Amino acid sequence: MKNTNKIQPNPFERSQPVTRDFFNVPLLGMVRANMTSHSAEDYNLSELVSNYKNTDRYTITLEALDNAMVKAGILKGDYLTVDLQSRPRDGDIIVVKLGERFFIRRYYLQQHLIRLETADEYPSSLVIEDNTPGFQIIGKVTSLSRQF
Repeated sequence: MKNTNKIQPNPFERSQPVTRDFFNVPLLGMVRANMTSHSAEDYNLSELVSNYKNTDRYTITLEALDNAMVKAGILKGDYLTVDLQSRPRDGDIIVVKLGERFFIRRYYLQQHLIRLETADEYPSSLVIEDNTPGFQIIGKVTSLSRQF
């Protein structure tokens, strides 16, 4: 008889640690290279933009490690900014923790029940009570960045 109680790998766990720092880049206008002193190939953005390390304690950045929200525009490998203070409203995309796993899902509140929905090719729902042990709403997804 097979033991089916083995712990399955968490799809949100990274096999290797993230080695890059993330920065807040204030959007105050357009960044243009002074083409008289730089050609298109002899500069990088960090030489043109003054930057500062993200010290905002009210947001975190997470990487989407699956395609469960692909129909909502979130692809595996996208970086999501999560607001830790916003209260989610129906239809918002949020990050939740259930046990040791993290999930990115669309949020709907129905009385004392929370419905979490995927936005992939075959959508699925999870209905959970808000006071379920091990369940926590981490925050609301507010922005996405993608590397090309």
